[in-house]
Amino acid sequence: MNIFTIFWLLLKMFYQLLCSSFSLLTFIFNVFWLTCNLASAGIPWVLVCLLIVCVASKFVKLKSPDDKQFLRLLTIAGQGLYPEDLSFWPIAHRGAGYDAPENSKAALRKCITRGYRNVLLDAGLTSCGEIVIINRLTLEKASLSGSIALHTLESLKKVNIAELHPMGKHFDPEYVYTLKELLDFLEEQRLTVFLLISDNSSLMLQSLKKLIKGNPLFIQRIVLITKSPITIYQLRKLFPELICGLWTEKSLSLALLKTSTLITSLYGAFFRNIIAPVIGISVVFVSKEEFNLHIAELWRNVGVRPIVYNVNSPNEKRYFQKTMKTQYLTDSLRSEPHLLMKA
Repeated sequence: MNIFTIFWLLLKMFYQLLCSSFSLLTFIFNVFWLTCNLASAGIPWVLVCLLIVCVASKFVKLKSPDDKQFLRLLTIAGQGLYPEDLSFWPIAHRGAGYDAPENSKAALRKCITRGYRNVLLDAGLTSCGEIVIINRLTLEKASLSGSIALHTLESLKKVNIAELHPMGKHFDPEYVYTLKELLDFLEEQRLTVFLLISDNSSLMLQSLKKLIKGNPLFIQRIVLITKSPITIYQLRKLFPELICGLWTEKSLSLALLKTSTLITSLYGAFFRNIIAPVIGISVVFVSKEEFNLHIAELWRNVGVRPIVYNVNSPNEKRYFQKTMKTQYLTDSLRSEPHLLMKA
């Protein structure tokens, strides 16, 4: 091959590269021109961006579990559907932690004895890679500093949960147990557990994947709750039948959202209309300070069941049962309105 042939090939390649670059620049310019025209026509830039995100979300959207499947999970013990069965409404926070040692098996047994089958428990990951049922507040009461991830299973097993409770003298010693032990417990008890994951690290994700894959009871009896949409998406992509929920913090705690009602509305709309449908959640936990009939309807319109936290007074519980017609998270089952009326 002589020098002229090589020169001609290089020139040809340069010409093709130039044409491709020109086509790419033309496409970018056309997109920019279209966006400018939409903006000049009165459509804000934010709405244009949201439109693009909405279209893109359709390609990664996960199918939500059937609502009847979630309802069967809530009524696993043969309870009637609301509002006929009053035991349907409350979800016992940490097994009703005001009435018994929080997150303990004793608290779970007490809920079952009373006829309540829906509880929320906390879960964290130890430094040795075991998922345990415990809350950081319990560690602080036991004078253990730092997060759960800083402690081994062996050290946590020494914590007597019962003696940390104000009414602990009425209970036998209760010790920290693992998620595997909880699943063994669920085989013998008709109970539905909302499992609130405090750790969204890659190690926790891998441990959950391994546990769900090796134990089908997880999907049948547990609703996974977390603050992280990414964690939910990754798990539901592998396990489409897994029922998950999103825990939302008080938006007013974010300084940016205090400045504008419009920003607050867009923030809520983004979670309801984009995040929730994409990750396929079935339930959302909303603070009672930010909950109203309008918010409830917006969530239900996207196929998500709202649950309010934390509701403890009898009057509030009656309000959420009768007016809001929504389930609520409570720290005590002794304050249920129908029980107080009987007394």
